[in-house]
Amino acid sequence: MRSSAFDWGGAGNALGMDPKLAFVFYLVAVVCFGLAAFAPLGRGFGRTGGGPGARVGLVPLGLGLWLFPTMWTTGTNAF
Repeated sequence: MRSSAFDWGGAGNALGMDPKLAFVFYLVAVVCFGLAAFAPLGRGFGRTGGGPGARVGLVPLGLGLWLFPTMWTTGTNAF
């Protein structure tokens, strides 16, 4: 059995999220942060108007996607 990047504290990855799925969550989060960094604010403080996305909406989405694998692994290890 090979060592996993998610094997913190010797708890193992048997109960945690699949590393490939966690990578997808992290990748989508980085894309959200990138879009938020380069998105114009537009009218209505970024909630409306043109551009690839609203900065105000993409940052919380990116944070949620970034923290979800950690929350999932913590929840499965706790219960």
